[in-house]
Amino acid sequence: PRFVSSNELRNASTGGIIRKGAKGRHVHLLQMALIDMGFPMPRSTGGVYSPDGDFGEETKEKVIAFQRANNLSPDGEVGPKTMGALDAKCRNYKNRVKVHFRSISLTDVPFERSLRDAETVFGQYGIKFEYANGESLMLTADEESRFNVVDGECNWVLDTGEYNELHGMGSFVPANELSVYFVRRFSEGDLLGCGGHAANRPACTVAANASRWDTAHEVAHVLLTSNFAPVHVNDLRNLMHPTASTFATIPVLTDKQVNKIRQSICCPSM
Repeated sequence: PRFVSSNELRNASTGGIIRKGAKGRHVHLLQMALIDMGFPMPRSTGGVYSPDGDFGEETKEKVIAFQRANNLSPDGEVGPKTMGALDAKCRNYKNRVKVHFRSISLTDVPFERSLRDAETVFGQYGIKFEYANGESLMLTADEESRFNVVDGECNWVLDTGEYNELHGMGSFVPANELSVYFVRRFSEGDLLGCGGHAANRPACTVAANASRWDTAHEVAHVLLTSNFAPVHVNDLRNLMHPTASTFATIPVLTDKQVNKIRQSICCPSM
């Protein structure tokens, strides 16, 4: 799951070579995997795109260290044998997020696409985004009228008002799992999602006209919690960009974001 979304990493497993000078998301994913396996990269981490996706001297040093630890030729390049060893070490997920979906509206982006994109974004860090179940809330006529436009300000703690009432609907969800509610729209016209929820009831709300990445974005808000800073990242490659609806490539998270997500009660180790 860490490597399958990258053409460059798949190519490296079948004859391609990734070496010093390479740049991009594929290098970022290699670096993150090496860090997770105990090969820290202090010079390549700490910025807004972290690890930095730059196959420099430090990354080469860590690839060599990984190769030596796995009885491979220490050339500092990632070809089929090194990629095979990396893939074997990273084959299993490290963490799991179980997500329950509740809907009062069909979405513009097909649900299967939003789910697949969330699986990809989290999977590239060894986090299994797992579909638990889904159901239509089947509102009464009165509820339909009340929730046609979800009213209220999107705050971190929503223990009153329509958001809170909405999040109480549907089948029971354990406090260590997460709910996503799809609604028609919000009273704040430009709002596409809200990660606010009541204490001990992890949930987020996503508008019908949200983009393909907004479900993953709002789930990440819940997992990062209100005490993580910065809340948003002004880098158009990061999932937590405040306004991006499209990305040039699959969006990423920083090592600090991933580490914080893994601390969530909703993201236990597997």
